[in-house]
Order: sequence, then structure tokens, then C-alpha cells
Amino acid sequence: MIGEDASGHGAGGRDDPRALRRGKAVKGTVASLRLDAVASLGFGTSRTAMAEEIRRGRVKVNGVQRLDPSFAVRPSDVMSLEGRGSVRLVEVGGETRKGRTVVSLEREVRDDL
Repeated sequence: MIGEDASGHGAGGRDDPRALRRGKAVKGTVASLRLDAVASLGFGTSRTAMAEEIRRGRVKVNGVQRLDPSFAVRPSDVMSLEGRGSVRLVEVGGETRKGRTVVSLEREVRDDL
């Protein structure tokens, strides 16, 4: 078949690092599009803990280290947390009745083979 190697594992095969990763959809609401708020939703931590990780220099946005928790993220930005992987802001939806912003994220998950 097209796109599969002889082992049937797809274009990259079993040893391809891209084959070891898949996206997990995360949907939720945030008070604002601040880095600490969006990243905390994506990584499943508190906003306070994420703000501390940002200040410690463990968070990058699109490969650039950010030290300000209030940095504004935009759709397609990739946030990475040292030792925890990465999260991409896929879509910014509307507002809820309470004024929160609906966001869709995709978290990179490593498969254990």
C-alpha cells in the first residue's frame, strides 16, 4: 500500500520518532489567552504552578523562551514545557456566557512501544 513500508507501520516505520507521537485533543475555557492560562489547561496543571514554570525559564513558545506569564498566545502557537512535551493552540472559539474564551489544543503524547 502507498505510505506503508514493508513492515506495514506507515511511511516512517517503527524507528521513525514521528511515529512515536500522536496528538491528544484538549478542549476547555480560559479567562484570557495568557501563556500561563492556556499552557496550564494544556498540561493539566494549575495556573499558579505554570506561571512559576514560566518564570523559571522552562517554557518556550515557538522555540523561544518566554519568562512573562502574561505573554499573549495566538492560534497555531506551540508551547513546550521542559520534560513534559508540547501543546499547540489549534483554535480560539467564542465566549461563554460568563465571558471565558473557548480554546482547542492538541497535546503531543508519546506512545510507549
